[in-house]
Amino acid sequence: MLKVNLVSFEDLSEEEKESQPNNGCGKEYANYIKINDGEKTLMILSDAVEPEDATFSRDFSDVVEAIEEAYKIGYRDGKKVANKG
Repeated sequence: MLKVNLVSFEDLSEEEKESQPNNGCGKEYANYIKINDGEKTLMILSDAVEPEDATFSRDFSDVVEAIEEAYKIGYRDGKKVANKG
């Protein structure tokens, strides 16, 4: 089941904290979108970016991948529900 949550740095695991970029004001002050499929973390998006790079063609290009992944999971889960009925 797909879960998308807006989280803070403190909500991330230690491993996830280590892998975040330290851009902008720093990773401790960033906001994060954490995307999970069940218990598995698929992606973490961060707004810790340098102002000049805050574009969809640079630092926010992962948003497109996140939307595509959410669609695939929704389609998969929808097929499961349809097959039960």
